Amino acid sequence: MKWSPFLQPLISGKRDAVLVDTAITVDQNQKLVDWMAASGKNLTTIYATHGHGDHFFGVNTIQKKFPKARFVATREVIAVMQKQASAPVVNTYWKPRFPGQIDSTLEVADALKEALSNWKGSNLWAFPRAYRYGQHDLSPRPFDSGWSLPATPSTTMFIFIWASRTPKPGTNWIAALDKIESLKPVAVIAGHKRPGAPDTPNNIEETRKYIRDFDRIATNTKTASELYNQMLAIYPERVNPAVCGCRHGQ
Repeated sequence: MKWSPFLQPLISGKRDAVLVDTAITVDQNQKLVDWMAASGKNLTTIYATHGHGDHFFGVNTIQKKFPKARFVATREVIAVMQKQASAPVVNTYWKPRFPGQIDSTLEVADALKEALSNWKGSNLWAFPRAYRYGQHDLSPRPFDSGWSLPATPSTTMFIFIWASRTPKPGTNWIAALDKIESLKPVAVIAGHKRPGAPDTPNNIEETRKYIRDFDRIATNTKTASELYNQMLAIYPERVNPAVCGCRHGQ
């Protein structure tokens, strides 16, 4: 089992930039710092899309290079972040998976109260209200919109639907995808994706189809193994199949 590939978009204006999420390990985040420094942009903000450690454990490393960069997230994300950064979770979950690679200082975000950035009147917004749609892989996560630039689950990876503990776990996801689509985005960027995969609005419908297939198969199978095998048969090219076989919390 390997960790799903992830990405950290750097959204920039002429001078300033906003980083969306961080990597996990100290080494990964140092490479991220070097990449941002080479861009010549002034990092003003680090924004975490949700509270899993693979989206915010690098803040301390990044702020050493960019000490004025504020770290923000929505309140729902912060509640999850606090649990993820706690000693019991770090010691029992993260450190065994990444031994000697997790930063000893894990920052927790400040609550987002305004636009992420403003470049000559063009605001970059997060949408906390997305939580009313309840889309998540383990916890609430907003979708982000910079002009028309939302984030959505990947169309090149198996999607982690494990903790959507409802009779139809994909229902809330689809409502959120519908909302993203209503914004008429010109680009749709996945938080986890195969390197080089396109960031087009087609990701919305491809993700909806995956979720509907998952719900249909989960309804008609009795074991996680059956669900796993049938999803692999439909999506043989997707990355990281280890996350696809959990059936309604099993």
